[in-house]
Amino acid sequence: MKYSLPVDIFYLPKMPPPEQRVERDMYVLFDADLIAAPDAAFFDQEHWRHSGAMLAEASGRGAACIFKHAGKVFVLRHYRRGGLIARISADRYLWTGLERTRAWREWKLLALMQAAGLPVPHPIAARVQRHGVFYSADLITRYIDGATPLADMIAARALSLAEWGRIGMTIARFHADHIFHADLNARNILLTDADAVYLIDFDKAKRCDPGSWQQGNLARLRRSLDKFKAANAGLHFDDAAWNALTAAYGAALSQGSSASR
Repeated sequence: MKYSLPVDIFYLPKMPPPEQRVERDMYVLFDADLIAAPDAAFFDQEHWRHSGAMLAEASGRGAACIFKHAGKVFVLRHYRRGGLIARISADRYLWTGLERTRAWREWKLLALMQAAGLPVPHPIAARVQRHGVFYSADLITRYIDGATPLADMIAARALSLAEWGRIGMTIARFHADHIFHADLNARNILLTDADAVYLIDFDKAKRCDPGSWQQGNLARLRRSLDKFKAANAGLHFDDAAWNALTAAYGAALSQGSSASR
């Protein structure tokens, strides 16, 4: 199977092909090293709730749940629309081919990024369900132990400038590998108890040639942080924190770009 993305990933390591199964109008992509071929129930939040395996649940668009299965903890996310179009169709997307579905693209991009050593959740399974000319989709990833969203972390305590710097260096790693994150905000950055930094939620992410999108990613993150600050005056975020992040980002991106030449 080829990994099809907008820009050829010519430098990433070769990966073993994921397993696929097709059952009527349901298409499933999964990591056979971690789970057996999943059925429809594996992607059903109600199934995990009623079985008592659900550990936590989130509300809102892109609602997700955390569940335990075979001694491992996973995150299940159902793809949902936002904005005005959600009033017409909450979770249906136009079918233009399996390889172009959101779940297929995100699963494969996550697998490729993980193989390249980038700090992302391990992709476990993706499901695409056809509904005539439309489809719905789900994605399951491995839960990251001891991880807290940046927005929650800085609501609870101040980060050191070194911690802000690690966030900047992590973003630079993705940008050096030409990864455009479509929604880089303070909830899609996770900090772990082991001082690691992860990025999550790569829906609509893609590889791009270097350009203005890199600063656009940072600007989006700054707007997100400012929005959280406006809602909570006690949030531990200020210009010194931002300067530490951007300084580390610039230095790391410069090193990464030099190393790739």
